[in-house]
Amino acid sequence: MEGGTGANNTTRFVEVQDERYVLRIYETHQDEDKVRYEHSVLLALKELPLLFGIPEPIMTPEGDTVVRTKDGKIAGLFRFLDGVNPTLDDPAQLRSFGWTTGQLTRFLAKAGVNQAPVYRPYYEIENTHPRCSLQEIIRFCMNPPAEFAAQAAELRYISKQLTVFQESIPMLKQLPHQLVHGDLNGSNILVNEEGEVSAVLDFEFVTNDLRVMELAVCLADCIRPGQDEAIIWTKIDALLSGYGSVMKLTEAEIAMIPILIQLRRLDVFLHFLGRHWDGIDPVETVQKYVYEAVRRADWLDVNQDKLILMCMDDVLDKQ
Repeated sequence: MEGGTGANNTTRFVEVQDERYVLRIYETHQDEDKVRYEHSVLLALKELPLLFGIPEPIMTPEGDTVVRTKDGKIAGLFRFLDGVNPTLDDPAQLRSFGWTTGQLTRFLAKAGVNQAPVYRPYYEIENTHPRCSLQEIIRFCMNPPAEFAAQAAELRYISKQLTVFQESIPMLKQLPHQLVHGDLNGSNILVNEEGEVSAVLDFEFVTNDLRVMELAVCLADCIRPGQDEAIIWTKIDALLSGYGSVMKLTEAEIAMIPILIQLRRLDVFLHFLGRHWDGIDPVETVQKYVYEAVRRADWLDVNQDKLILMCMDDVLDKQ
């Protein structure tokens, strides 16, 4: 039975003797080390008293969790998790999402994994995609090809942001690091009939990174420039309320949240630009993420002080 095909991977639903499973076929890469690390984190988390579901890799008779399809792609089989993807427009859902994010942060800090992570931290943005060195990206932004000519001003702005961001890296490296999921959003969680988060999915990009990056990724998804400002702030408040009920951060971490939110958007842009250069995604997909990166940067320029104050109120560790 076919499942969804997302931006990065394909899923198929499998039924065997009244048991349901999910077959995940990796489309973004064919690096077994990355998949094995993801599976090792999932297996380590299953040993902890989680309060929500996560994918559980199924072992082959040979004791492996990684297989190859007939066309050579990497795949893994997981137990089916019930629930639906939320819209994350309802404050109650967002509070549950924030609470789950905080809980996951706490559990990932305890997960014992012997393997070294393959993915690099977000702030090592030159490693976002193997085709996208920082020099190549800046060259592309300053001299865009004809199909991106209409976005020349936006691309120059992104180039400036990438250059300025490098100045923040020494400060970022001093902040607490731990395992993070790295891609928490509505498409990677499930909710039950009551609208509460019941499962967290897609640990493909799990790695050792800034602890605060997990929250920054979630906040980035709440900020949709063009949406009513009152709605945006209501969503942010609900997310922070849920997160802060179980997880606290340092003042230094909170101060970097606006920069990290924009880093998330730049990372997404580079990810899809690399896929475009690989011949996977069309020009229109990259153009979409160019506009999104710039619009969020503009929003943050105006609202970052208010955002930091809200974070201080809800998630600052005052001990």
